[in-house]
Amino acid sequence: MSSDLAIVIPVYKKEFLAEALESIKRQSNQNFTAYIGDDASPYQLKALIDQLKLPDNFKYHRFDENLGQHSLVKQWQRCIERTQGEKWIWLFSDDDIAEEHCVENFYSANYENPGYDVYRFNTSKIDEDGNIIRENIFPQTVSSSDFLNIKLNYKQESYVVESIFGREAYDRVGGFPDLPLAWATDDMFWAKISANTGIFTIDGARVSWRYSGSNISSRRESRTGKIKLKASRTFIRWIYSEDELLSKLEPPDLPIKWYIRQLKNLRRNLNYFEQILAVARISDLSIKSWFYFAQLVKNESKIVEWLKRF
Repeated sequence: MSSDLAIVIPVYKKEFLAEALESIKRQSNQNFTAYIGDDASPYQLKALIDQLKLPDNFKYHRFDENLGQHSLVKQWQRCIERTQGEKWIWLFSDDDIAEEHCVENFYSANYENPGYDVYRFNTSKIDEDGNIIRENIFPQTVSSSDFLNIKLNYKQESYVVESIFGREAYDRVGGFPDLPLAWATDDMFWAKISANTGIFTIDGARVSWRYSGSNISSRRESRTGKIKLKASRTFIRWIYSEDELLSKLEPPDLPIKWYIRQLKNLRRNLNYFEQILAVARISDLSIKSWFYFAQLVKNESKIVEWLKRF
């Protein structure tokens, strides 16, 4: 059966894989092909997948090289390259969950509201046990700058698994930017790919994104923190190179404020010199970076002094 939708599922981890694949298997509309790309996992994923008795529209392939350890984005890209020219691509994951009407609702949204390069689902952020940590609800339509204003101001969270995007637009922007650890890759990609048409949010079914100790978002050790900050710098430098996009952000120095907040979240495992260096590396974009960092240090010092009283 030919399909307009490729669901691309790069896999490596085992813990939640069955639940993720079952959620795709249960879709009320099966007009898709699911491409499972095993990143040379040591966890015998093929045996687990065989037990699920997936239908014929699921295609499994095991790669010989564990590429994800060097570049998650390149692993995503080679999985996408195995698709068969479907018009739409949904990059999913090995630990998240799609509600059963996601595919059906996508096709309905695309038919009733054509012309968008990106269609996204609202999301629930869940923990290891499936408990909801937060919900992320976006307006039905947002521009590229709207998306960044929402995301960089921390009004809502977004994740790579929440959106279905057009292949032509994907090729036009050169695919996913290859940022270290794929940190901020999705934010930069959504901003780039939605520049022409904006993003349409699909009513109804949602995607649940899992926050657990096994994913990159939860890792904050020193080496990982420095890599994440490097990726964040690449992201905000790209924004500063896009004058029209930058002019629509509120406040105008929003990317810098977002970067300092990234530093705040990661600084626990960075020494003071590493923190100073992280600010120095973006100070050419705005002198306010030093002001916001000074505020951060001052505010946290007040908290420490307060705690010492007890």
